[in-house]
Amino acid sequence: MQVKQLSLEIGKKVDIGMVVKIFLQEGCGHCPSAKKLGKELEGNDVKVEYHDVNTPDGLAEAMFYDILSTPSLIITDGKKKEIAAWRGESPNMEDVKKFL
Repeated sequence: MQVKQLSLEIGKKVDIGMVVKIFLQEGCGHCPSAKKLGKELEGNDVKVEYHDVNTPDGLAEAMFYDILSTPSLIITDGKKKEIAAWRGESPNMEDVKKFL
C-alpha cells in the first residue's frame, strides 16, 4: 500500500479528501489528549470529525470502523476507506503526520 505523505506547515491547506475521525466519550481519561490533537490538526487545516460513541450517530460510525474503545483515531481517504488507525489510544502528532 502506498501512502501519500504531506508535511504540515502553518498556512498550507491540506485538502486531498482525507478526514481524521476521533472517537471519544465522556469520562474517558485519555480522550482529552485525543481532542487536543484534533484541535492541533484543525489548526493545520486538516478536516477533523469528532464522534461521541455514547450517541446513536457516534456509535454507528464507531461500529462501521470497528471501534471498541476510546480514544480512537482513524484517518480515511475521500471514499471513507481506512488509511491508518489507532484504536484505544491517542497517537502523537508525528505519528499522524506520517499518513497525511
